[in-house]
Amino acid sequence: MDVLSKLRHPNLITLIGACPESWSLVYEYLPNGSLEDRLACKDNTHPLSWQTRIRIAAELCSALIFLHSSKPHSIVHGDLKPSNIILDGNLVSKLSDFGICRILSNYENSSNSNTQFWKTDPKGTFVYMDPEFLASGELTPKSDVYSFGIILLRLLTGRPALGITKEVKYAVDTGKLTSLLDPLAGDWPFVQAEQLARLALRCCEMNRKSRPDLHSDVWRILDAMRASSGGTNSFGLSSEGPHQPPSYFICPIFQVTN
Repeated sequence: MDVLSKLRHPNLITLIGACPESWSLVYEYLPNGSLEDRLACKDNTHPLSWQTRIRIAAELCSALIFLHSSKPHSIVHGDLKPSNIILDGNLVSKLSDFGICRILSNYENSSNSNTQFWKTDPKGTFVYMDPEFLASGELTPKSDVYSFGIILLRLLTGRPALGITKEVKYAVDTGKLTSLLDPLAGDWPFVQAEQLARLALRCCEMNRKSRPDLHSDVWRILDAMRASSGGTNSFGLSSEGPHQPPSYFICPIFQVTN
């Protein structure tokens, strides 16, 4: 509640209020349920097209960069998974469930780097959890990058998360990626599908130092991919980067040009 009450982003769920007596949080209503349910076409809902999946990936990347670059302290979500990504009436994604997120204010400095991390007992959903976090208990922004990579692979294939990295890596290495693509998404352009698969596998590197930077690397690729697929920039961000606020957050007086 402390985190969400202080943050506003088009792809973070909006906290409306809280009821301490019933230990309840009240959020904005999002009618299309979770990404997990939509990937499974729960209740006979229409499948998500590959264009929508690429847009959702870009939206989630934007939200993570916003959290990780938060001032004065970085915020790590710590439990990224499709069931914590909720879709509104236009299938715009909203990241939710900040119950185990960490504000890196009481962080420790690693002896051999300036990396910020939070030392804690690993919590979250096993198949989406950073292996280095499981081994060391050190939660960092790169832990979210690993989970994000697993989500990208699920968007691409529609398959369960367990073992998905090995499946996709083998398919990419042997030229059989087409057989893994989720047919419910429509006809994936192979060049984009392969680019997304390779990007996701980089995010899922076992060594966190080998994972790409979300802002300078991942965002650049996903935003270009979204634009080339004809998707709209639903979250109002410019191609220059996810730090630009949407125009509707800015007073009209300041938008007047000379």
